[in-house]
Amino acid sequence: MAPEDTWKKEFERLNLKIDRLSATNEKLVLQGIRQSSQLSEVNDQNRTQSQIIEKLSRTIDELRQVIAAKDARIAQLEEQKNKNSGNSSKPSSTDFFNKPKPSSINKGGKASPKKRTGGQKGHKGSTLELKEEPDAIHRCLPHQCTLCKLAETCRASFDVVDVRIVSQQTRHDRLHGLCPRSGLPVTGDYPQGVNAPLQYGSNLKAMVVALSSFGIVSVSRIRELMDGICGVSVSEGTVCNILCDCADRCNSLVPELKNLVMASDTAHFDETGIRVKGKVHWAHTASTEQVTLISSHHKRGVEGILAGGILKGFEGVAVHDCWGSYYHEQFSSVTHAVCGAHIDRELEGVIQNKKQRWARSMQNLLDTLYKTKKELMGNGIGCAPKEMLEDFSRQYDRILERAFSRNPFQAPKVKKRGRPKKEKVRNLIEWLRELKDDVLRFFTDFRVPFSNNIGEKSFRMSKLKMKVAGSFRSADGGSNFCTIFSIIDTVRKNGGNAFKALVQLFNNSFSLAFLG
Repeated sequence: MAPEDTWKKEFERLNLKIDRLSATNEKLVLQGIRQSSQLSEVNDQNRTQSQIIEKLSRTIDELRQVIAAKDARIAQLEEQKNKNSGNSSKPSSTDFFNKPKPSSINKGGKASPKKRTGGQKGHKGSTLELKEEPDAIHRCLPHQCTLCKLAETCRASFDVVDVRIVSQQTRHDRLHGLCPRSGLPVTGDYPQGVNAPLQYGSNLKAMVVALSSFGIVSVSRIRELMDGICGVSVSEGTVCNILCDCADRCNSLVPELKNLVMASDTAHFDETGIRVKGKVHWAHTASTEQVTLISSHHKRGVEGILAGGILKGFEGVAVHDCWGSYYHEQFSSVTHAVCGAHIDRELEGVIQNKKQRWARSMQNLLDTLYKTKKELMGNGIGCAPKEMLEDFSRQYDRILERAFSRNPFQAPKVKKRGRPKKEKVRNLIEWLRELKDDVLRFFTDFRVPFSNNIGEKSFRMSKLKMKVAGSFRSADGGSNFCTIFSIIDTVRKNGGNAFKALVQLFNNSFSLAFLG
């Protein structure tokens, strides 16, 4: 074969190869274009999925926040639902039929036996006593025995003691003229309380006040009772005037009550809401074992406490709850003592709602202090030994250390004006730390009781009045009730008869001399 033919064939073979390579290259270019397009689509899908993932992540974070907020709200509502008079400051009247069991401290210790109903062992009872001669005798004879001479020998007697209230009108004639013997003018004196030509007597006025302030009867029902029982028709305006008159007489005794409270070693302070003309007012008390003093004010805080006129300048120990107004700078010179029953109830709430063990340990410590003090006083010891005080103080601090580690402070993510909000348990722990001396005052000073029960008992009638009446019609009505009940409760605390005291009050013969 000639060289030219060989070259031509090689050339043709190379051309075919080049054509095949060109076709392959075109295919690869087209495949690259398709893959580039697919890659672009994949990138777009990735970007879309990244956006979706980012949105889902934000949604998950938002849902987590919503769930956390709802969990917190559910926990708050459950805690609110579980609150009662045994684990919070709610009054016992809100328990209705679900009465909680009191803690070992509030019921006087675990070892104290449960009292049975009725008179206790050793109690000197009293029963209905009959007169030697009855006031009236009614013969109950069968009709066939009416004329029988032997009827008296067949009798069987039954005595009935009853009450009959009748109105009595008394006229006081005052002698005025010349003495027939000496020729000098003479004039008689009217009895105390008789100062008008026509007036109601002290017994009737005392009954009206007793029904209103002690019997918790409304003005309209007092009018009905006086008409039905005594046969005396009095208007509602007259009832209100009698109550105002009594309050004015009681107000003249308030300064003496204040002086007695100011002179005491320990006084109990508390406040509770009352409704006046549909708005919330506050009844403030400063009470001792012998004296009750209640005043009404439209403010609960420092202004209302100052209006009572006791805490500022008081030199004894003031027993109260943890209400911050009692620690105002105007009362910086007062020695404070925190009510242990309030602390015990708050700890019970932490135990039931938060399941934290340190609260039970603190309850047990307060229970031990309560029983130890009772035992020492029973043995005639007037104060705890120094070593014992130091030991209990160290136990108190160790329990608080556990409490703080269990409830660390978490700063809010969003800063707002003012102090950051803290959880209720954290606030309780900080109170126990800051008010340690006041919480333990009942053990470091045996004159101080464990609870503020004396102060709280002063309000029981006012809360009952709110249940019955709902609201006082005027500010004077609320103030009058507080003033009158201050005198009534003071008399009752000292074993006196409230009704007789009211009679003496209207006769201008009442005195607080029984308080010494």
